[in-house]
Amino acid sequence: MDKMGLLNKFKAINSILFIVIGIVIIFRSLNSMPVFMPIIVGLSFICLGVYRSFHVLKYLRGIK
Repeated sequence: MDKMGLLNKFKAINSILFIVIGIVIIFRSLNSMPVFMPIIVGLSFICLGVYRSFHVLKYLRGIK
């Protein structure tokens, strides 16, 4: 296989940022009154980031 291209690097960085943004959304929403919706959005960002990170790791394992 070839080395990691620019698009794949973007997806890897984007996956990590999804997890970070999800954590930030959850912590920022703890002080607000209607907590239910921001927590769902934060958890969905975290889940999407973890899901994409697994695919990136699987791709990186296939390269080596």
